[in-house]
Amino acid sequence: MKFIGLFLLLAGLVSLALGLTGANLVVINWLNQFGETASWAIRIGVTLLGGIIYYLRRHDD
Repeated sequence: MKFIGLFLLLAGLVSLALGLTGANLVVINWLNQFGETASWAIRIGVTLLGGIIYYLRRHDD
């Protein structure tokens, strides 16, 4: 579970960074179909969800 949280956190951070620079990968280009506000909400939500999961399970090995 810790790995999933870390993966979501890192994927969200990369998505946010790419969104701020204007670069889009084909993998995350589908987010733009929902509109600008919704795509940013999804990116922030994934980042927060990953951070919460990782924080709650940080001691699991």
